[in-house]
Amino acid sequence: MKKLDLLIIDIDDTFIYHRTVAIGNKIFLETLSGFFGKRLNDNRLYTTWNSIFIVFRVVILNFFRFRFSKGNSKKFFKLIKISFYLHFLNFIRKINNRLFNIICCEKIIKVWASAVVSLHIKTEEYQLSKKVIEKNINKKVLSVYNSLKRLNPKMKVVAITQNFVVNSDSVKEILGINLVKSNRFIVDNGIISDFELNVKNGRDKKKVADEVIKKFKPKSVGLFIEDYDDVSLLKLENLKFVLYKKKIKRFIDKKDITLLRF
Repeated sequence: MKKLDLLIIDIDDTFIYHRTVAIGNKIFLETLSGFFGKRLNDNRLYTTWNSIFIVFRVVILNFFRFRFSKGNSKKFFKLIKISFYLHFLNFIRKINNRLFNIICCEKIIKVWASAVVSLHIKTEEYQLSKKVIEKNINKKVLSVYNSLKRLNPKMKVVAITQNFVVNSDSVKEILGINLVKSNRFIVDNGIISDFELNVKNGRDKKKVADEVIKKFKPKSVGLFIEDYDDVSLLKLENLKFVLYKKKIKRFIDKKDITLLRF
């Protein structure tokens, strides 16, 4: 492990399954379950794959309990439309980024944020409990993180994530992070009414990182990254350590960096 003064980390799909996706799945499943008089388990993190199985299970086992709701139907079909569109955009982005130049997440982020506002999602709907997050933290990544913190007790930790928060981010407390920079939903009388985009692409991530480096003046910097939008961070000065996913490897060309894949 390296001696580090500053560690810049991504949270979603690094420490935990992407929370924006998990919350989107949760909202969809809650809406579907409402047709059948069922309640969703709030103590779970809903990935896209297990959400598909839950949809079939709810419909097949409870079809005789179906009750039509005009308001619920409008929300449900809008969620289906948005889901297909977002998955299509993400599919195109993944294919393009593996073969050609990088396409950022900006359009996907804006489509989702606009959808949440237009659906008048309640604050309590857009929540993942601290218990759920703690239960689903990636153990391998957490182990590396804790080792770095033990080795570098004075190390500053800054998270730059494209996730949306409503009030505050419980990950800050769970991981003992000094600063979290993320996107934010604005709430009016318990309803999400607008959004603030602080981290919508790689340029925003690099800008935040540069500001942090200017503030702390570290002699050695570490990164935890997993997405193509994180590639711009590889240009940071005094970079000494990178924890990365396989798809990022082709962008790392500095030979004096300690590399670790997860």
